Amino acid sequence: MSLKTINLTPDPRILRMLGQIELKGWQCIAELVDNSIDAMLKSSLIDKENEINIDIPSRSELSRNTPLTITDNGIGMTAEELESCLKAGYTSKSSDNLGLFGMGFNIATARLGDVVEVWTSTKDMNHDIGVRIDLIEMQRTKSFVRELLKRSKTFKVSGTSIEISKFHPRAEKLLNRQHIQKELNRIYSKRLLDDYKISIKTNGIALKPFEFCVWSEERSVEYEGEKIYAIQKFEHEYDDRYYCSRCFIWIDEYETELTTASVCPNCNQADSIQTRKIAIRGWVGIQRYNDLEHFGINIIRNGRIIKKLDKSLFTWQDRDNRNNGDPIKDYPIDTTAQGGRIVGEIIADFITPTYTKDSFEETDKHWLNSIEIVRGAGPMQPKIAEKLNFPKNRSPLAKLFYGYRKSHPPGLRNLIPGTKTGQGLYTEAKRWADLFYAGDPEYQTDEKWYQAVLDAEFPEDDSSTDPTDLNSSEPTSINNSTGGFTPAPTLSDDGIGEYIESFPGRKKLIMDHEYDLRPLLNEMPYNISIYNYWPSSELKSPIIFEAKKASKFNVYVNNNHPLFKDFADGWDDLILMEISTRYYEKINNLDIWPVSRIYYELKRKYAGERMLNVQALVAEAKALVTDLQNFLVNESSERQLSEPAGLDNEQLKTLKQNYLQVEMKGLINTESLTKSTEYLRYMDFAYIIDFAKCHPELIYDEKYFALPYSSLDEDDIKSRQLEQYNGYFNDIKWFIYDLANYTEVLVKQQKNLIIRNRFSLEFLNGKTV
Repeated sequence: MSLKTINLTPDPRILRMLGQIELKGWQCIAELVDNSIDAMLKSSLIDKENEINIDIPSRSELSRNTPLTITDNGIGMTAEELESCLKAGYTSKSSDNLGLFGMGFNIATARLGDVVEVWTSTKDMNHDIGVRIDLIEMQRTKSFVRELLKRSKTFKVSGTSIEISKFHPRAEKLLNRQHIQKELNRIYSKRLLDDYKISIKTNGIALKPFEFCVWSEERSVEYEGEKIYAIQKFEHEYDDRYYCSRCFIWIDEYETELTTASVCPNCNQADSIQTRKIAIRGWVGIQRYNDLEHFGINIIRNGRIIKKLDKSLFTWQDRDNRNNGDPIKDYPIDTTAQGGRIVGEIIADFITPTYTKDSFEETDKHWLNSIEIVRGAGPMQPKIAEKLNFPKNRSPLAKLFYGYRKSHPPGLRNLIPGTKTGQGLYTEAKRWADLFYAGDPEYQTDEKWYQAVLDAEFPEDDSSTDPTDLNSSEPTSINNSTGGFTPAPTLSDDGIGEYIESFPGRKKLIMDHEYDLRPLLNEMPYNISIYNYWPSSELKSPIIFEAKKASKFNVYVNNNHPLFKDFADGWDDLILMEISTRYYEKINNLDIWPVSRIYYELKRKYAGERMLNVQALVAEAKALVTDLQNFLVNESSERQLSEPAGLDNEQLKTLKQNYLQVEMKGLINTESLTKSTEYLRYMDFAYIIDFAKCHPELIYDEKYFALPYSSLDEDDIKSRQLEQYNGYFNDIKWFIYDLANYTEVLVKQQKNLIIRNRFSLEFLNGKTV
């Protein structure tokens, strides 16, 4: 008895339906570029210059149906390879491929247009072969069969080109040239393009792979007597594992013994079994600036960045159920106002990405085992690790956490740029990073940042450096070797080369600075050298500008002027005023650029840390209290309180509600929990502040704040100091609970109060251990 066969070839309209899968425009282009890169990685010509050219039609060209083309000079394809690669569902057995030629190709092209032509040629061919795929025609004829086309050879040696036309209406939005260029810059690793000499151009503009703005490998900080370098590298290989390329699964997921003759227990096929190497390598390091979003680790597969700025490694996952299965966030917990600065690259070629190539299976046990090389098996916070019976974490990421977890105070201790007065240059450091990313040669090394670290580490806090110091007096010593005082020039006996100094007196260099308002103003920047100055005769001006060249000045801060003794003004604002006036004189456009507007733009750019940004001040206050809360919970939890915390009804309600939200279960034994500081994890900001005020023995004397308390032997002195410290805390509470709710009118009315309370915030931040 014969059986009738059944034809399971799908309807051709399935190819058009693939275009409904949500891929962004840059993802479509990247999928096709990946296939070109795969061809280049297979080439045995090491010294060959590999080129990929992408031509994206403009909006007007799209309306004229000008094709989108992607052309490479890779090894090309034979007719058999071309047929296989164009089949929906086809995948190579190679684990080294970037692209998913076949399914990925069909999704990407169908997303953009109904017609695609693929032309290719190998070095042994004297012609090109090609295929034209017209989805509408195929749907009409209900046939997948396509004619193999032939034409005269157009490739110099070998290569492949893809042309997409008959665009869908959505293509106009998807094919944004600028956005595609930006995204392509962020998804291919520089190492891949450099190692294989691959050049990618979009409409003639070369791709510039992203590089992190990190400290050099030589920079380090000290932590518990150990040097922690700013770059930590890692590399580890495991034994090979068996993988089914048809099912996309690791065979050991089934916990079966497998020999080379065995079959996949899922599909029962043997020809799809391959060995894959499980290896992980890369680096983690410290960015030269903090940012609320721009930190994290790029996860790379075969040169393609699958996840950008991934932050999952900063949270410990409880794989062994030591913490009731609950994860613990390790970083950032001390710098929530400024954000994080740990970055890096993990190269894990064994992971299998999703079809959009922006994620992968992160619960895969091989991935979870591998990343323990990077972040360790336990939490990075020492007290929590010890509590959960983990040894001290010595992983590369943990070392960076120990050494660089805090961003205050600025200086060598935390490798944070700052000013000579000890203020953190958080905004300025990010502005310098923008110049790094823009390719400015002066900002490629970390020297600019490191000089600011040294400025903060060695502040000029003696009377000779700060004219706002009411005790300032003329210095009695000279130190020319470290930028010391400059005596008036002397004359030769015969008078030749006689030079009369315009502003005689003693001078000491404070800093060199550039003030640049481009592109707001199309004017050259001002470069100035600022000196503390003790004139030998009385001068009426508090600030003196001495022209040296065009737009270059020596600026002398007149220490003898009464302005600096009678008022709280510093020289910073006076210099900004003078620079503003000079800009105005060049522009001479009072309607558009009055002096006041120029002054504001300069102050916003160069003194952003001193601007009364209400949201930033509130966030900084909350960050300080959050950090203190984490300290009390994690570092003091083993210390029993002298008596359980007495909570009123509202506080008890807060404790139970927050416990339920965090732990996903009700609080049963309140008395037991409140015997240690563990319960503070669930309390609000106001309670944490009040607790700190009532328990000075837990936070002062180098425990959290470098402020004396227990060491003070006189009770009245101790009481006065505690009253002063608690006053600072009251100001912090005011930021969180009062200023946060101020309207713009109230902010203006209470400006002086905001300024006063800001000093409390800066003081406490500057005294954290």
